[in-house]
Amino acid sequence: MGLFNRYKFGSRVLRMGMRGPDVLKLQACLRERGYDIPHEETYFGYLTREALQEFQRDYRLAVDGVAGKTVFALLRQEKLPITRIIHNVAPGETIAEIAEEYGVGVEAFSASNRIHRLYPGQRLVFFDREVWAMASEVPADGANLTGTLIPSDLSGEEGTTPVALGKKSILALYTSEEDELLWIHHQLCTPLRRKRLAERVRELAQGSGGVCFCFEHLSRVDGARYLAFLKRVRRVLGSHQRLMVQLGPRIPRRGLTSGVDFPALSRVVDRVVVQLSLPTAPGPILDRRRAEKALWPLMREINGWQMLLRIPMYAMLWNLTDPQQPPAHLPSQEAVAKLYRHSARIRREEGPFYLFTEKGVEYHLRLVQREAFSQVVALVNLHNLAGVVLDRLGMEDPRLWPVLRSHFRTTHF
Repeated sequence: MGLFNRYKFGSRVLRMGMRGPDVLKLQACLRERGYDIPHEETYFGYLTREALQEFQRDYRLAVDGVAGKTVFALLRQEKLPITRIIHNVAPGETIAEIAEEYGVGVEAFSASNRIHRLYPGQRLVFFDREVWAMASEVPADGANLTGTLIPSDLSGEEGTTPVALGKKSILALYTSEEDELLWIHHQLCTPLRRKRLAERVRELAQGSGGVCFCFEHLSRVDGARYLAFLKRVRRVLGSHQRLMVQLGPRIPRRGLTSGVDFPALSRVVDRVVVQLSLPTAPGPILDRRRAEKALWPLMREINGWQMLLRIPMYAMLWNLTDPQQPPAHLPSQEAVAKLYRHSARIRREEGPFYLFTEKGVEYHLRLVQREAFSQVVALVNLHNLAGVVLDRLGMEDPRLWPVLRSHFRTTHF
């Protein structure tokens, strides 16, 4: 190995005591991303190792203070999945004043800092996160959003791709076929069909920022085929386009009888949207324990900084007279109007909900509670996830926006 190649950034594993141009490059990359290393340290010393360990901790890597392939792969990216912000406390500053300066709440500092008392020179850390919204069209005012996921029917003849797209618009591809499992199996079962479907995806995605596959179901026997299909889609998409995929409780992980290889999938896609399970019977729409139950199995196999939590923002209405009927999803304003119109009775067992009768039919209505919403959003900071997907924009209670902004700022591309 020549001298030039030996010191090329990423060509060797870097650890304590080493010197060279690649060590200086490592230090520069960490400084650019908010990790403090004094310029006086021109070799891989204790301060470089400490900064590297902070970086590894933020991205849930092995915290060993050694720069290997995973560290280099992240540092080579123009923009890291999450942006780290550092504030040096000035004399007399309070945590409320600091939060107000950055446009966040004190909750934004709670997961990354153990704040018992503030003192001058103390370094407080918080993060910018991605905030995507699931919506039928690009919102006119997207200042609070990283981008928009726009539903598009992949099984339709012409598709439902909007006319005006841009790099902040991701096509959320789904199928409206009644038997989703059968349709997906038919499309994935041979290499030729996978190739044709990938070409269709490429045509639909032209002019957009990428695609997100939002399949609800997947047969276990199609796990390896699905991964092969995603690799083909990755090849046909443009270099600036993102590939995202949704994983939910009905997408099987790899086991003895096939399934999806989650670690391999995470190396192909840019983001993984974690679909939270909705209550199948009248109950809270959002629940922290249910969200953590969805996250924990995935976090053992997928990088946390690749994950986006898909959070329902609508109200849910159950028909108690006909329990077999699926719940309706209502905009918050329409749900509140129903409550006033029918003088709904409030109950507080298992969180507040409402009961009312309309035309002889008894209904059970649930709204997204701010406290539960805050607890679920807090998981993004706690586990250092990439951010959230708000499902569905325009149906939310406007009072939830300040709660969201209190936990983190929005990353913009």
